[in-house]
Formats: sequence, structure tokens, C-alpha cells
Amino acid sequence: MMEVPENHDKPAGRKIQFPVVRFFAEIRDPDKEPLLHLGAGGPGASMGLEPENASDWLWVNYAGMTVENGRDLIVIDPRGTGMARPKLACDEFIKDANLAFTRNLSTDEESRVFTYSMERCYTRLSATADLAHYNSATVARDVEALRQALGIPKLNLYGVSYASRYALTIARDFPESVRALVLNSAVFPEIIYTQQLPEDVIAAYQRGLDYCSQDAACKKQYPDLKRRLEALVEELDEAPLTVETGNIHPGERYPFLLTGQRLLRVLFQALYDERFYKELPAIIEELESDQAEQLKPAIASFMGLVLDPNFGDAAGISHFCYEEAPFVDFDKARLSASNSGILGGSVRSDISMMQLQCRIWAIPSAPVLESRAVKTPLPTLVMHGALDPVLAARDADRARKKLPNHQWLLFPQLAHDVISASECAEQAAARFLDDPQQPVTEVAASCRKEELARMAELEKKIADMEREPTQEPANGAAAKPDGESARGAGEVEKQRSHTLPAGNRYSEAH
Repeated sequence: MMEVPENHDKPAGRKIQFPVVRFFAEIRDPDKEPLLHLGAGGPGASMGLEPENASDWLWVNYAGMTVENGRDLIVIDPRGTGMARPKLACDEFIKDANLAFTRNLSTDEESRVFTYSMERCYTRLSATADLAHYNSATVARDVEALRQALGIPKLNLYGVSYASRYALTIARDFPESVRALVLNSAVFPEIIYTQQLPEDVIAAYQRGLDYCSQDAACKKQYPDLKRRLEALVEELDEAPLTVETGNIHPGERYPFLLTGQRLLRVLFQALYDERFYKELPAIIEELESDQAEQLKPAIASFMGLVLDPNFGDAAGISHFCYEEAPFVDFDKARLSASNSGILGGSVRSDISMMQLQCRIWAIPSAPVLESRAVKTPLPTLVMHGALDPVLAARDADRARKKLPNHQWLLFPQLAHDVISASECAEQAAARFLDDPQQPVTEVAASCRKEELARMAELEKKIADMEREPTQEPANGAAAKPDGESARGAGEVEKQRSHTLPAGNRYSEAH
């Protein structure tokens, strides 16, 4: 645990702690500076650094660019999140949401419930923590203190989702402490994401629907998906569907009440993972028959975020209210949301909720510097997925051009967190870290083309095996189901695991 002042300007004041895990390289290369992973984003998402969790996924997604390549990997939960102390999580919200999502509440009723949750949360946490000191600039000072404590001259910085804003802030405030940056699904401070939230959310749903319409066979099998989804939202708001699932509370059946607005929230979170895009048409069709079997994994994932006890949502609200909300024109955002149609229903309540959060938190606003582009000359690799639902690729493409020394990798068929989805992305990051001046774009594109070809071949092989008729053995005994063979084939491809979507559990905001 790294101990730092809660307020760096008052070093003799209250102390806080955040966890630091260091994975040492198998054969360390003294010329390779460590890579610091700046957390799971959110802001407020937990890295899952508990010993029983960390090694399971860290080795899968980051070993190739670090410990297997002579470079130490250092991972933190930023202040207020995960294993940090204090952990600024709104337990009140978890308890209220656990009950609320089993009830048929209108959007206004749900908003009142969660407003009451936040008021109680603020009252409790503000008694022992100064919520004004949980933001990107303060995290940057924490990281600089950590670097000094470890005695490391320069760090390579890795930021995924909102943690990429930490990387940019550190590069701005402590440029001499940084060697290079890897930004995965990046958040840029000059983009006021809340301002454009309505149009971004609608565009995300449209990308999900277009994924099918761009394939002739899928379009023929599932025509007119947007109209059908809009009709489902309206029907479920009128007559919600109870979906019982056992994957939310172990050993218990959880009666999730699926309204139209909750369907939109569940689908939006599911779209963080590109694998969901192929499932969406069949889910819409099944819901039209008042069935939701195929939607259950997405509901479980959504509720996993909502009920995550390690999610530092109070710290996340502090970030938002300090460094983004002051630069949002909420009247324009509400006007945009009011014109966003049926699929923008949940966004309309989110805009008001986000502004209300900041009235409850009542913390000072950031200086205008926090809304300006970071034009660091440090070598930077910017990687993004074209299907990213929460951070539009067009925004990243525009913002990255302000970085004078960067390389850009866009993955057309990936969504949020490309390194967790593609070995080619990790290999590109590893090559970049070895030599930040070496171009990696062409090699990554070639690698990705081969990766997609392998995946297509594997999917075809699995489909062919599933179509084969079951052969009866000569002695009449039943044959093994084709699923056994399909699962074996699936294990040929190395499985990479997406981390839990790093989102705001109150809304569709990053």
C-alpha cells in the first residue's frame, strides 16, 4: 500500500493509501523501464487486485508486453477505488439498486431512489474524506510520489479508458518522469463527453444494429432491427418482463424486472464487448416472444457493475464534478437528449442525474487547464476500436492529431479496450515500448488481418461440426454431443478476457 497525503498541499494532514502490485519480469532487461498500469478506468472501476483475482487476468492480457518481454509490470488502483483506503464506494446505492431493479419503477421514481442513495452516501463519506481531492490531477501527484518511492527514473504509462486521462495528466504535469505512453480506448480532456452523450449513445446503438445490416444473410434473417428494438422499448415500458437469473447472487434466483429503459442500459453495457454484436439480432427476436434467455449473460454483467462493492463510484463522481461538469452546457445537453427519440430515453434521465450529483457533492471546479488538450511531445501509442460505444472513434481520431509524437491504431471490428480483445494490439504495444520511434501500424494491420482469418476459420470449423449429424456408435450407445467437439475446437484459439466495462453505474457516461 502506497501512503500519500489526501491533500498534497497539506502533507502533514490526513493520509490515504492505494494498492501497488509489482509483477517482476521473468528475465529482467535493465534497459527496459517498467510499465505502470494506471487502473481500470471508470473513473472508479476496480482492477480486481485481490490475490485470488489478479493473476488470473493480468497474465492473459499484459504478460506479452511486460514480464515475458523483460519488463516489470506495476499495477495500481487509484485513490478511492478497489483496494484503496478509504474506498469511496456508495454502499447505499448498491442496496437500493439491488431492490430497485426487481421493481417496476418509472424513470422518475428510479431517479428519486438513486438521488436518495447519493445523498446518504455523500453524508457518510464526507465525514471522513475530503471528496474534493479525488481527481486526475491529484492521481498524477500520487503516481509521481510512487515513482520516487520506487526509485524509478522514468515510467512507461498505460491507460485504458478513463485511466488514459491519468496518463495524459501525468505527462503534462511531470514530463521528466515519463518515457512513453500507451493509450487504449482513450479519454481526452478537451472532449466534453457529457455534452455529446445523447448523440454518442444513439450512434452506439446504431452501430450495434448496423453490424447485422452490413451482412446480407443477417439482414435477410433479421430485417428492420431498429424499428423492432424501438417497439420493444415501448412495449417493455408498458409491460415489463421478469427475467430470473442465478448469476447475480450465487445460489439465488434474482428476478430482474426488464423495462424498456433498463433494456437500453443492459444493451449499452453489453456493446462494450464486440462479441455481443453478433448476438444482438437474435436477442431482439427472442424478446419479441417475451423470452430473454439469451439476454441473461448481459443482464448479469450489467448487474455485476451495478452491485460491485469495489467500484469507487463516489470517487468517480468527484472526478466528474471537478474536471468535466464545469465545462458542460447542461441545457444544450438536455435539449439534445429531448430530440434523441425512443432509444435516447435513458439518456434523458442521465443528464439530469449527472447534474444533480454535482449539486450534492458541492466541490470546487477545476481550472480551465483541465479542459484543454494535452500536447505532450512524449512518444504515444493511441489505440482505439471503431465499435467503441462510449468513446467514439471519430473523437479519438480528432484528438490524437494534437499529439505531436504519436502513432495511431484503429481496429475496425473491436469495441472498448482493444488490448483485452486482440493479441495483435498487445504485440503492437510491446514493439512500441521496446522502441517508441519504430512504426508499428503496418505490422499491427497485417497481424490483425491474419488474426481475423484464423477466427473466421475457427468459427467455420465450429459451425460445420455443429451441423454434422450425430453418429450412432456400432454398439448403439449414445454418442457425445457435438458441443464437446466444438468446445475443444474453441480452445485452439487463445482466449483473452475483457475486463468488466469501465463505466458509470448510474448512467451511460464513461
